[in-house]
Order: sequence, then C-alpha cells, then structure tokens
Amino acid sequence: MKELHKGEDLKGEKMLRVSVEGGGCSGFQYNFTLDDNRNPDDRVFEKEGIKVVVDSVSYGFVKGAKVDYVEELIRSSFMVTTNPNAEGGCSCGSSFTVK
Repeated sequence: MKELHKGEDLKGEKMLRVSVEGGGCSGFQYNFTLDDNRNPDDRVFEKEGIKVVVDSVSYGFVKGAKVDYVEELIRSSFMVTTNPNAEGGCSCGSSFTVK
C-alpha cells in the first residue's frame, strides 16, 4: 500500500477494503479492493499509516484476522493469512468455512 501511494498519482486516500461474500469453494470468499470512500457502517483499522476498511457485515467474519500481501510464484495478492472465525478453507486461501 505504501508503494502504491508513493508510486502513483492517486486521487484521495486509498484504503484496502476487505469484504466477505458468499461463494468460493468453501462457502465464503474474501474480496479485496482499493477504495477511497468510507461508509457510515465501516470499521477502519490503521497500522503504520496503512488503512484497512471492513463493512459491519464482513467484520463478523474477519474479526481478529490477519491480512498480508503475499508474493508467490504464481501470484502476488492480499490474503487473509489467519482467521480465528474460519474452520477450514480451500487450498488457495481465497475462500473459507465459518466456525
């Protein structure tokens, strides 16, 4: 996120929006987008100048989760690396089952 802010001419302050949708291999899937809008029901978390935004519905699914930027041979992306609310998930890490 810091490199994105530094390297591009962005209008407004971009935040990483983490949301949960129905679907994926395991029932629910994570969705990551860059957003400069904050909705009234959003929760904003900030660490080292990076803001992560989660809507109130998704928050129940990701409370206590850790998000990281992961670089692998086949892809580089934001991922939820740990989620205490997930019981299982698919091998690629993009979907999960709720406890």
